[in-house]
Amino acid sequence: MKEFESFERIGTLPHRSYYIPFREEDKIESLFGIIDRESSSGFLSLDGIWQIKALEHVEDFCLDDSPCAAIPVPSCVQMLGYDQIQYINFRFPFPVILPHIPYDNPCWHYRRTFDLEKREGERYYLNFEGVDSAFYLYINGEYKGYSQISHATSEFDITDLVINGENTVDVLVLKWCISSYLECQDKFRFSGIFRSVYILSRPEGHLTDYKIETTLNGDSGILTFINESETEIALEIEGQNLTVAPKAVGEIKIAGVKPWSADEPFLYTLIIRAMGEKIIEQVGFRTVTIDGKVFKINGEAIKLKGVNRHDFNSETGATVTLQNMYEDLQLMKQLNVNAVRTSHYPNCPEFYQFCDTIGIFALDEADVETHGACYDAELWKEFAENEFFTPGILDRHKALVERDKNRPCVIMWSLGNESSFGKSFFEGAKYIRNRDKTRPIHYEGICCADEKYYYTDMVDVVSMMYPSTETIYEKVLNNEKETRPFVLCEYTHAMGNSCGDIADYWDLIYNNEQMMGAFVWEWADHGIKNANGFLYGGDFGETEHDGNFCIDGLLTPERRPKSGAMEMKAVYGGKLKSEIRDVRIPKQKGISKKIEFEADEHTGEITSIKADGVEVLKTPLHLNFTRYIDNDRELLGRLNGQYRLNACKPCIFSCEKGKGYYKFKGGIAANCISPVALFELTYKAAGNELTMEISYELPEKIKNFPRFGVEFGVDKKYADFAYVGFGPYESYSDKHVACEYGNYESTAQENYCNDYIRPQESGSHYASKYLEVKNLFSVTAEVPFSFSVNPYTTKQLCETTHNFDLPQNDFVNVCVDLSMRGVGSHSCGPVLPEKHEIPKKGKNIFRFKF
Repeated sequence: MKEFESFERIGTLPHRSYYIPFREEDKIESLFGIIDRESSSGFLSLDGIWQIKALEHVEDFCLDDSPCAAIPVPSCVQMLGYDQIQYINFRFPFPVILPHIPYDNPCWHYRRTFDLEKREGERYYLNFEGVDSAFYLYINGEYKGYSQISHATSEFDITDLVINGENTVDVLVLKWCISSYLECQDKFRFSGIFRSVYILSRPEGHLTDYKIETTLNGDSGILTFINESETEIALEIEGQNLTVAPKAVGEIKIAGVKPWSADEPFLYTLIIRAMGEKIIEQVGFRTVTIDGKVFKINGEAIKLKGVNRHDFNSETGATVTLQNMYEDLQLMKQLNVNAVRTSHYPNCPEFYQFCDTIGIFALDEADVETHGACYDAELWKEFAENEFFTPGILDRHKALVERDKNRPCVIMWSLGNESSFGKSFFEGAKYIRNRDKTRPIHYEGICCADEKYYYTDMVDVVSMMYPSTETIYEKVLNNEKETRPFVLCEYTHAMGNSCGDIADYWDLIYNNEQMMGAFVWEWADHGIKNANGFLYGGDFGETEHDGNFCIDGLLTPERRPKSGAMEMKAVYGGKLKSEIRDVRIPKQKGISKKIEFEADEHTGEITSIKADGVEVLKTPLHLNFTRYIDNDRELLGRLNGQYRLNACKPCIFSCEKGKGYYKFKGGIAANCISPVALFELTYKAAGNELTMEISYELPEKIKNFPRFGVEFGVDKKYADFAYVGFGPYESYSDKHVACEYGNYESTAQENYCNDYIRPQESGSHYASKYLEVKNLFSVTAEVPFSFSVNPYTTKQLCETTHNFDLPQNDFVNVCVDLSMRGVGSHSCGPVLPEKHEIPKKGKNIFRFKF
C-alpha cells in the first residue's frame, strides 16, 4: 500500500511531552513571558528561507531535482501563490473514495542546507511541529521516513545521517493523504510546512519523557513526578530536591501552595536535570474533578467562559507567530474570557505555555474531524464505526495527550470534532482514560452517533452545539438519565451582526450547576487580506467553497472587537440585563418656521420636505421592511423565494389628501403574490413639525419578518447625531446587555460597523426615545423605536458582498423603525425566539421637528 493511503508513520519517534532542553551554562532568556527556546545552545532553528518546487503528482518527485524558488518556512504555500486558496466548511475537497486519494494531488519539494558541528556522544533530532498534510523526509540524500497528522510534532533521530559541516534536508509535502479524511475542519484548507522546524542536539542517554501530576491537600500541594526515561532525573522546586530513578515515581510536598486557576495563575518553577541537561517546567498546582453533575477546579464549581479559536493570521494563514498567540490571549482576558477550545486540533505548543502564564483554561482537542461525511448521516456513523480509522484516531489521541500532558492550563481532553462516534474511537478514548486519570474527556460527537453510544462511559462531559435553551432543558436538565456535566462547546455563532442570544444562554448557565460553561464560535474572522480588504470563500476562483461562512468571529481578522464581543464581555462579566431608564429627553428646538412636503399618491413616499423653502431630503422617505444579516439568510431565502420580498413594493389602495395632510392605505406586495404586509400611513405638517403615524399588520402566512419602518437620505453634511437610547454600541431587542440606556452622540461613519466584511444591517439603536440629526431635525415618538444613521442604504447593505465595494454616497441614510427583529445567531444556531420577532401588528406616531 502507498504510504499516503495508510495511517502509519515511518521513522518517527514516539510522541512525547513538549520541552526544550538547555545546558547548565546556557543563559535562559524569555520572550512574551515564556522561555525563549532559541536561547538553548542545543536548539538549532531551521526556520527561514528554503527552496521549493511545485509538483502535480507524488510520482513527479525526484530527489535529484534542484528546487530553485524561495519560500519562507514556516508558511502556507497557498498564501504565496501556489495551488489554490480554498475555504470550505464541512465537505471533503476531493472525491470520497475511501481509502484512496486522488491521483491529482499537488505536492511540494522543499530543500535547505544547514551547518552542524557534529560531536561525539551527541544525538540529533529533527522536529517538524506542523506539516499539512503529510511528508517524506530525506537527509543528505537518504530516506529517513514519512509522517502525517498535520497539527502534531514529528520527531526524527537523524544522528546517523548527518555529518560534520553542511547537510541537506529534502522534504516532499503532500496536499492530501489518508489523514485528510480525518482532518476535514471548517477552515481555509492550507498546505505546507506551516509550523516551525528545528534540530535538538542532546547527550547520549538523555531523558526522553516524564509526566507531572499535581494534587491539593489542604494548603499543601503535592507534585508527583513520573520518570518515563531510562536515566536518573534530579528535581528542584521551591528549595526542595529529589532524585527519581529510571521508570520510577517521585513525590514532593509543598506547604502553603497557591493553587493555579485562570483567575490566579500561580506557577512554580521546576528544574529537571539529567545527563548535563536541564529543563524548566512551570508547574501549576490544581485539580480537576467531577462531583456528581458538577465540574470543579480546585474543589470549586467553575463556569467556563469560553471561545473557540483557530490558528489563523490574515496574511500568513495557518502560520501564526508567538506575538499573534500572546496578543490573542491577552485580548481574551480583557474580554472576560477564561477558557479556550483549541478548535479543532492542538495549537502550537507555546500556546499552552501562554495559557499557563496568562491564566486561560484549555479544552485541548484532538486533530480529528470527519465532517465531510455528514452529508449522509448514515455514512457519518459508518465512518465512526469503521475500524479502518482506528490506528489514525488512536495516533491522534496519543499525539494530543503526550505533548500537552504537563500543561496545567489543560483541564479537559476532547476526542475531536464532528466525527460521530463508534468503534474507531474506542482505542483512542481508552488510551486517554488509562494514560491520564487527572482530566475528564469531552466529546460532542456522541450527539450525532448511534443512540446506543450516547451514554457511553468513555465520555465524561456531555456537550452540544447550538441547541436552543428549550433543547437543553429537554435533553439535559430535565433528563434524569443525564448525570454528566454539560458544556456548550459551540454556541452563539458570531457570524456578522450576531450573538443576540448570549444572555439567555448564560441566564441558564449561571443558574444551573450542571451547566459548566460555553464556548463562542468563534474567536476571529478568517479573512484573507488583500489591497482592498478581506476576502473569503469564492473570491479565489475556487469551484467548491462555502462563501463567507468563515467570516464568523467576534473579532475582525485584525483583532478588532465587534459588538458581539462587547456583548460577550458584559455577559461573561456577570451582567445579564440592561434596562430602559428614566433619561431626560432634550427639549426639541425647532429652528425653522415652516415645513412643506410632497408625497407620491401611488407609492406613499414623501418625495420632498422643505424647511423654510430649503430641501431636506436627498432620497425619498419610503417604507423599509427588509434587511440583510447573516443570521437572516434562511429567513430571507424563504421570504424571497415564497413571497418575493426582494421584489415587493408599496401598493396604495387609497389616498386621502388635504392641505399639509396625506393618508394612505396599502399593502407590501410583488407581482403574482398577495401582500406580505398591510399598512396605513398618515402625514401631517403643522408649523415646523411633521407628524407621521404608521401602522402595519402581517397576514397569517407571514410568521417572521425583518422589520417595519421608514428610510430616507439627507445631505451628508448632517452626519452628526445624538439620541436617547441604548448605546454606545449597536443594540437590538436581544442584544443590548453591553449597552446602557442614556444620552449619546455619534456620527454616521462611526455608527456603521464597517468591520462586517460582508456588509449588513448595523448601527441600530433599540428602544430609543429621541433622535436628533444635528442642525436638521429631531424625532420623538409615542412609544420607543429603533433607528440608525449610516452612510449606506438598506438596499446597498443587502446587495453588496464586500465592505470595500460599498459606494461613497453624497447623503446620510436614516432608518426609523416601529419594529426591528432581534439578531439571534441562526446562521448556525437555533431559530430566533418568538419574543424577539417583530409583532404581527404595530403602530407608532413619530414627530419630526425641523
